[in-house]
Amino acid sequence: MQHTAYRLGEYKIIEYEHGDLWWETHIGLGSSKSGKCFINGDILFIKPSDSMGPGFLKGEFLDHLKKLPKWEKTKYYCASYKIYECKTGRIKPLLERSNNRFQDETILRKNESIRTGVTKNKYKSIETYKSGDIFYKLNQYEIMKETNGQLFWKSCSGLSSLNEGRCFIKGSILFLEQGETKRTGIRKGEFLQKLIQLPDWEGTKYFCKSYAIYYSDTGSICRSLGKDKELKKIVYIKKDSVSNKTYRTGIKLEPILLNRIISKDKLKTFFIVCKILVILILKLLVGCFKLIRKVTRAIFGKLTRFRG
Repeated sequence: MQHTAYRLGEYKIIEYEHGDLWWETHIGLGSSKSGKCFINGDILFIKPSDSMGPGFLKGEFLDHLKKLPKWEKTKYYCASYKIYECKTGRIKPLLERSNNRFQDETILRKNESIRTGVTKNKYKSIETYKSGDIFYKLNQYEIMKETNGQLFWKSCSGLSSLNEGRCFIKGSILFLEQGETKRTGIRKGEFLQKLIQLPDWEGTKYFCKSYAIYYSDTGSICRSLGKDKELKKIVYIKKDSVSNKTYRTGIKLEPILLNRIISKDKLKTFFIVCKILVILILKLLVGCFKLIRKVTRAIFGKLTRFRG
């Protein structure tokens, strides 16, 4: 069977002619494990291993990977996740179709806002706390969509506390980022009573609340899926006061913001390294001082005995 192999970190991604995707990686001494994978949006999901067998030594396997072309068909990959169906809240059995994508994956969007194919009249009774903000129910979560299109989630966390965080859509999956607990004074019963009155979330067919996503090109972990949206090009509309015409001027802010993020990481790493070096130098000086002290005492002791 014809296939094409790619390199993704320490994974070997194999794409067969009929569309099936498999992964393979090295484990232990001369062993390997493999399994299926699928694509949703711009994320390659690596399913748990379903087979193990003999393979290369680690060095040989890595040398073999270097000869393969780089995987560039998705921007991200995810090797640890739990995906649930929005309607039932059950963990979704994946890879339903031969083309390795979810069924009913198509989600219509315009101006970064979600269109679910339902009429606007359906949401006339949606409870709103701020002008334009819309609230939905997703299992035990409250999903809030702000007027600017940003999404947030809330869930009950014991007495008078709520867990809150951001969420983002990739493909047909709503990803719930890690949140923080805030003391709000809202009791669990009040939160659940308000939750059951909200319409069901229909912006995506699936949601994921536990995952680890990495960049395909670098292998570094993606801390927030929303950062990529924030780093998009910003287009300003300027008005010509003379001709009274409008024109668009594109300003690329992405490299600037990326450099700031990278510089912050470099500074943080630099300070950590400096801290470690200072501690090592202090320990070395203390050790040298103790050694000199012992040698000095030994010399004076021998001199005293010799004179005596």
